[in-house]
Amino acid sequence: MFVIAAAVVFLGTAVFWNLAIVFVLRFFRIDLPFSLPFRFYKRKEPELLVALKGRSINAYIVISGLLLFACPLFAGLTAYEYVVRQSVEHSTYGLTSILGSVASLVSLGIAGAWMSMRNWQKSTESGIGLAILAILVLKVSTDAVGGRAVISLLMPAALCASFFYFGIRRIRRTSAGWRYPNRRDMTVTQDFIGERFVPSENYKAQQAIAQKLIAAGLSHEQVPSVPSGRPADLPSDERPKDQ
Repeated sequence: MFVIAAAVVFLGTAVFWNLAIVFVLRFFRIDLPFSLPFRFYKRKEPELLVALKGRSINAYIVISGLLLFACPLFAGLTAYEYVVRQSVEHSTYGLTSILGSVASLVSLGIAGAWMSMRNWQKSTESGIGLAILAILVLKVSTDAVGGRAVISLLMPAALCASFFYFGIRRIRRTSAGWRYPNRRDMTVTQDFIGERFVPSENYKAQQAIAQKLIAAGLSHEQVPSVPSGRPADLPSDERPKDQ
């Protein structure tokens, strides 16, 4: 029961943090709806992108990736740990707990920045529902059955779920008529064999030098060939008679 209560506290803290951030951002003329923190998954409209129109990607990463993703998750995780330690473990924070909290904040910050850059490129937005679900499943299962049981049971379950997810996704794409491109279906973009030879400026300069040397009285064998290996193209009236 205490673990369930800690999970409720985690969810409430994360939502309350985002509500407070939306309230503060309104003072900076960033008008976001107060319903934004309750949209946990993919949003139909990129409301934050619209509100930040004309601003740089740095502002979007700070607000979306840090203030609305990493910070609420870290605040909820800290509240969860506090309830569990006070009610279940009856322990206090030590150096190990502080280092773990710092590592969690850094990890959440990196994940939030990466997610924000992807959303900026695709002009889409997603909430923190998937991150909340993943953290709650990991923390509740760890506190309920122990870390070793989670490693031995949760990891195979996650791999099976991923297998079924990507399998169903592949089946849906195939039924919709979409398939991966085959090398046999790819056409040749350029026909190098039948492509017309276009002389470069260096080649033209070599041709001019060769013609001047022949006009000066040198034979065709004494004239060096062009760097590409092709002999100099001589005018029809200046070619040797043996050719």
